[in-house]
Amino acid sequence: MKKINIYLISLAMMAFSCSEDFSSDEYGGYEMLTDYMLKEYQVGAALRTITEAGSYRFFDAANSVWSATLEPHDHESGGLTESVDWYVSNGGNNEVLARTVTRSEMYDGPVGLPRMDIAMSLTEAGGLVGGYSGGNTIIHRMVLNLTDGRSFSTESVSGSLTQSYFKSPFQYRKTITCFMDAGIVAAVPGLYTLNGTDSWGDGWNGAAVVAVIDGVEYSTSFNSGSSYSTTWTVPAGASTMGFKFVSGSWDSEVDFNIIYSKLDGSNSQTALPNVGASPATGFYALSVCQ
Repeated sequence: MKKINIYLISLAMMAFSCSEDFSSDEYGGYEMLTDYMLKEYQVGAALRTITEAGSYRFFDAANSVWSATLEPHDHESGGLTESVDWYVSNGGNNEVLARTVTRSEMYDGPVGLPRMDIAMSLTEAGGLVGGYSGGNTIIHRMVLNLTDGRSFSTESVSGSLTQSYFKSPFQYRKTITCFMDAGIVAAVPGLYTLNGTDSWGDGWNGAAVVAVIDGVEYSTSFNSGSSYSTTWTVPAGASTMGFKFVSGSWDSEVDFNIIYSKLDGSNSQTALPNVGASPATGFYALSVCQ
């Protein structure tokens, strides 16, 4: 029987449902197209993504966990799978081997193919790659090793392997977001500049934005005009902070944003984009990458 590259297999699987039954005569006695492909085609291998979940948050590193369930595919239905090497890097730099998952550590999935479950917190990843900053990207890269000496990873991937049935990119990129929870959170020292607007041009009519720093409230508003700016300083020794909106008489005219910079004025960035007319009352979640 003529053998073809597994990249072409994934293209074919885009056209057929993997759960659909096919004629046993047409597929050499196999009832399903997936059975036929896994048994008969010999060139290449894939590491199918069954599930992937989680995100990395700069301000909640210990509780930010990425996880995945992966399923090795080879033409002997897992019989050629020897191990999977799991590498971690910060944007491709300082790549280190986090773990090698052997075939004996895997378990049989519902269709008889091996599966493996992996998970790593941002704290763990940072310890491996030598640290990180907000906005960096942690890359989890896999290498599928076969018993015949061949290995497959990102260099083996074509577009078709990342889609449809296989979903086998061999790597997973998780950007570290800088969102804080809405409410009183751990203080991030810096300058927080409020830029407020009023579409009618007569001020905020009692509405206000309040900065709460170490339990002390600093309220700001304006009574005339169409725009207003003020800056709060969260000092280096502060423990907690939060920013909330207090409603006035004509909130439909109100809009504002908050710009962050370090205490020396550098690293300016939008901590809170324009909230839009009629802001919701209460605390807002900010995003500050350091």
